[in-house]
Amino acid sequence: MRFRFKRRPLAAAVLLVFSGPHFAHAQAQKPAAEQTLPEVKVQGAPESGFKTESITSGTRTDTPLRDIPQFINVVPQELMRSQGITTYADALRTVPGVTMTAPEGGTQAQQNFWLRGFAAGGDLFMDSVRDLGQYNRDLFNVESVEVLKGPSSLMFGRGSAGGVLNETSKTPFLGSLKEVGATLGSYSQKRGTLDLNVKTGEASAFRLNAMIEDSDSYRDTVETKKIGVAPTLRLGIGTGTDVTLSYYYLRERGVTDYGQPTLGAAGGFRMPPVSSGSYYGFANYDYTNLDTHIATLKVDHRITDNLSLKNTLRWANYQREMEASISQSVTGLVGGNAVAGTLAVRSHNKSRDNDDTLLINQTELTWKLATGAVKHTLLGGLELAREKFHRWNYNFCAPGGYNATTNKCTVAATFPSTPLLNPDPYTALSYQKYPNTTTDTQADTVALYLQDQMQLSEQWKALAGLRWERYASNYNTYVTTTGAPSGTPAALGKTDRMLSARAGLIWQPGDRQSYYVSWGNSYNPSGERCVYGGTGTGLTNATANPDPEENVNKELGAQWDFAGGTRVRTALSRNERRNGRVTDPFSGGVAVLSGRAASTASNSR
Repeated sequence: MRFRFKRRPLAAAVLLVFSGPHFAHAQAQKPAAEQTLPEVKVQGAPESGFKTESITSGTRTDTPLRDIPQFINVVPQELMRSQGITTYADALRTVPGVTMTAPEGGTQAQQNFWLRGFAAGGDLFMDSVRDLGQYNRDLFNVESVEVLKGPSSLMFGRGSAGGVLNETSKTPFLGSLKEVGATLGSYSQKRGTLDLNVKTGEASAFRLNAMIEDSDSYRDTVETKKIGVAPTLRLGIGTGTDVTLSYYYLRERGVTDYGQPTLGAAGGFRMPPVSSGSYYGFANYDYTNLDTHIATLKVDHRITDNLSLKNTLRWANYQREMEASISQSVTGLVGGNAVAGTLAVRSHNKSRDNDDTLLINQTELTWKLATGAVKHTLLGGLELAREKFHRWNYNFCAPGGYNATTNKCTVAATFPSTPLLNPDPYTALSYQKYPNTTTDTQADTVALYLQDQMQLSEQWKALAGLRWERYASNYNTYVTTTGAPSGTPAALGKTDRMLSARAGLIWQPGDRQSYYVSWGNSYNPSGERCVYGGTGTGLTNATANPDPEENVNKELGAQWDFAGGTRVRTALSRNERRNGRVTDPFSGGVAVLSGRAASTASNSR
């Protein structure tokens, strides 16, 4: 049994003070007679540090990193543990080329990630399966976080203009593990974790990971409470048929934070002279509730020594409920400066609920064979997926001020302002909330892909593959009681067929050197805009019809392994979006494919 507790400097000092006198007293005592103790044998091995030798996500086969013609960063559990990292965003802060912007909606849910300068919010995966939910990803059940840079459509499908972000889950093993973790951190953070692995048979094991956290924020009244549990059962470990059944649940309750107002144009858009902890919302009414359920069944069957079949079936449900206040203007400035009578104008009319579901099945056949002197690892796959999004928006009316016939407020709710220099977050409100616009979206994916990993000689290797994908999306929006809102299309649909490819050549003149050149492309269909998160942001008949955007990556890279375990990887890449969607100003807002964006990156680690 192993218990792990994170120590703080104060606790260590207290232990040192109290242990000192006892240690001195023990030294002064007369030594006892010598005794012969039983022999203890200790076996050790050099630690691997933070290095990862191989991954499966890059090629869907267990492949050494040096044999993959793509720059990949891996953040292993050991690194996250050593730095006290508990959130997905903090793990990605250790990876160059990944940037983050403020999340939409006043919460940390669906934080905006950017990879090599391209948005990656829709390119998040869990165990190489798309993870489309808007929630705060926690690391209590994560073995590693992988960042695959550059278009990766062959393995991951649509998107991946700048790459993909993939987390790998902890899995059961034939051994025993009992680990408890406790963390006390800034802003009253209190966190506990459990990692329990039990061998249940000669070829079976059960693993349970759990987490509970209660944290405040630098902002007054803002707090977050989380509970997570992830049981996993694995059968047939080391046999011809390996079956893994897992369930993941994450619950979060928090206070929505839309930030602080500026002094506006009259005040030069400066921030007010107040503490960053000042909260300008209505703390008793602002909330964000997130519930994530993910169930996965994976079967890996070895047909022969050279032929294997793997199937992954996943169902996921993502629920989000949110109300938020926002303060974007002030009144009563004097000479552009805030004074005692300056007020922050507040509103509490931001509300949205989401209920999103994913059903996906991936079937892959791997065949190892040789054609003459060339050794092949062939991978063929079929992916079927259905994504459903349901979203509700709401009206905020004064009590008794709602007209059910028109589905509008006859008397809108009012929200009191608050002193800018001394805001009151506990002002009482009185309002009624009614459903306004409802959005239903469905996206269906059918994809076939084929990949060949080739060993051409002792020094030369190659990789090539193709993926054909059909992506059909349908978007419907309507007012709850009166039908489609005026001026907005009630229904939109778009079907795209995309063919993406990948190719790479690797030269390895020795065991400690590897050089590669690669090319790959991917596509972002326009229909994706109306499904991710169920928002339908800016989607109209004029913007839904263009063909998919194409992303192309060219990359040159190398890896060197030095004596003592030091490893250096470096790459030079150019990512291009060749036909980005832009609005034609001369045709009434119709979207056309004429934009172009590119990023050149140099990566090293």
